[in-house]
Amino acid sequence: MAKQSKSKKDRKTSAWFNRHANDPHVKRAQKEGKRSRAAFKLTEILDKHSLNIKKGSVVVDLGCAPGSWSEELRPYVGSHGLVIGIDLLPLEPIEGVTLIQADFDSPEGQEALQEALQGRVIDVVVSDMAPEMSGDKLVDQMRMIGLNEMTLHFAKQHLRQGGHILMKTFMGEGYDDFRRELGLNFQKIKNIKPAASRKTSPEFFLLGLGKK
Repeated sequence: MAKQSKSKKDRKTSAWFNRHANDPHVKRAQKEGKRSRAAFKLTEILDKHSLNIKKGSVVVDLGCAPGSWSEELRPYVGSHGLVIGIDLLPLEPIEGVTLIQADFDSPEGQEALQEALQGRVIDVVVSDMAPEMSGDKLVDQMRMIGLNEMTLHFAKQHLRQGGHILMKTFMGEGYDDFRRELGLNFQKIKNIKPAASRKTSPEFFLLGLGKK
């Protein structure tokens, strides 16, 4: 009896795995001991796109799992700086980084954050968060914009005047309105598509400089 062909879902999963396994940034991340390829997206933005994180800065990484951004940020802030990563998922410890397992939008998460800050102000908010993809582009888009709105709300509450924000987003329904709102709160907005982001991915990053 002839074998049945793979289902569409199986073919899609197999194609993703092959693409992921052969991705040069994935291979580089594995070679250099990075937690994920996302590390290279952040370092490119930090090095090439005006996001200047000074020694002694306080940076909060929202939705930080698996921790690759928090890990990369630590050397930028130096020994007198502070990196706080917060996520619902448990994380392996990162030397020199304060990790909080909580919803950053919950009272418990807010309380834990204030305890970790110990009275210091936040200079930069970053977020590589994305929704769990459903396969429905409109649903995924609206979930992404929802995460963006939560990130901006957090920054409005906690980020110092003149501080910066960096977040992942998708182009689509709701994006234009959100970008306008971001522009009302920051002096300069930049759209960035790092080389480590796959060309086929809808993701790119919004950088807001100078909170008003």
